Amino acid sequence: MDIPSLFMIPSAVSSGKVHSVFPNSTDADFQFNRDSDATRVNSEGLIERVGYYGSDLVTNGSFNADTNWSKDGWKIENGKAINTLASSGLNLYQGSVTSVGNTFKVVLDAVISAGGLKVLLGGGSGGYNEIGQASSTGTHTFTGVSNGTDNRILIQTLSGSTIGSVIVDNVSVKQINGDRARLNYEIEGGLVNTKPSLLLEPQSTNLVTYSEDFSKWSTNDVTLESGHIAPDGSNNAYKITKTGANGLINFSYGLTTTTTRTIYAKTVSGTGTVNLLSHNSNTNNLFTITEDWQRFEVNSANIFGVDAFYAVDFRGSTTLSEVIIWGAQAEALTYATSYIPTNGSTQTRAAETCNGAGTSSILPSEEGILYAEIEALANDGVNRVITIVNSSSTLNRIRLYYTTVDNRVIAEVRNLSGGFLMIYNGLSDVTTFNKFAVKYKNNNAALWVNGAEVLTDTTGGVPTGLNKLVFDDGSGSDDFYGKTRDIRVYNTKEMTDSEVDILLTKITS
Repeated sequence: MDIPSLFMIPSAVSSGKVHSVFPNSTDADFQFNRDSDATRVNSEGLIERVGYYGSDLVTNGSFNADTNWSKDGWKIENGKAINTLASSGLNLYQGSVTSVGNTFKVVLDAVISAGGLKVLLGGGSGGYNEIGQASSTGTHTFTGVSNGTDNRILIQTLSGSTIGSVIVDNVSVKQINGDRARLNYEIEGGLVNTKPSLLLEPQSTNLVTYSEDFSKWSTNDVTLESGHIAPDGSNNAYKITKTGANGLINFSYGLTTTTTRTIYAKTVSGTGTVNLLSHNSNTNNLFTITEDWQRFEVNSANIFGVDAFYAVDFRGSTTLSEVIIWGAQAEALTYATSYIPTNGSTQTRAAETCNGAGTSSILPSEEGILYAEIEALANDGVNRVITIVNSSSTLNRIRLYYTTVDNRVIAEVRNLSGGFLMIYNGLSDVTTFNKFAVKYKNNNAALWVNGAEVLTDTTGGVPTGLNKLVFDDGSGSDDFYGKTRDIRVYNTKEMTDSEVDILLTKITS
């Protein structure tokens, strides 16, 4: 009985695909697209970049020999590249690596005891594009577009560097093709949930140009100490210590008060309170933090008249004098999305689509069940729709969607003549996971929510020619932006009503 015609628990992805477990066919796989990389929480609870990357384009990125690199004030010895002059603007570069107009991920290890480095792509006609800077020891990741015709990767010392103060190793450059879907693992009660969800998000830009390098921020009566373990497993987090009455660290990015702001923070030890993300005179920005990393948010609706990003403000009702922080983000959205790293410029994560699973031989039209365990990103006044549709006649469809009304879900079953429409307003929170099932056959439809049948309709027909399961309204609008733990389509034609009810109770409970 518990055999689905289409069954997709998001547990496998590949380039441009989210795979279902429908046997002996790829017809039930979703087509996925995102024209950038992105981040997720992996099964170990660490934040990592996710994209579909090409092969490494750098030759001798580990500096095992004194070859392949052009050196202006650098030398290669003992498996490292080391600057040799007390000067900024020293160039280490390799040509024929990038290609104009394409986006690349650059990863390198650096030991920096003074000054720093910046990474540029391109050169020649069209010039270079600087994609980021680093001033602390650790593994650094940069992303950006290559501008010029020389197709170079160039590493250049910054002001303040002295002889041997910048050492580089393990340089990697890969083109970002950007179409790898994200299976995101929720951290609940300090533990990583073992069942991932497919994370789909709209386009968003991190307006904070240095999301991890807090040495670029303004400070007042605080000291900064780099080298602390961050939520991505690197040692790029900073400890901020109050040294005077006006202890704060901020950056005047020219942000508006309509930006939602987030940051990761933890204590050095114990538990305490501190103002994060905005000025101490603001409301809703006094947070209790512990020794575990948490991501804190100040929504755009709760920022009043302060355009600077105050990462930490020790003034006011704070009980802490030391905080460790990482991953600052400001977005022109009413809610926060996944972390977008920056290194010297704003960065944009492209919108995601996930569509096109199924054929008419797989998806049942006469009677069946559409089941989904989903969570919306926000109650933000937009529709978020999952649809089984006849791609040639989109009025033949089955839809399950969150609506412009807070905490409302609608189930729609229709054909060219009309159909069923079931509107349920009894949800407590669409931003937590809920289980839904839409049962449909001629003159018999029902909506099940979290283990119970909540609505029925006994007058209406069923669609014909259903052939695609998509994360939108069936016509390319109202994308489902959120998290999907499970989605299934059952063919119930050979099942009794009692068997169908047993199945619905089982899957929605």
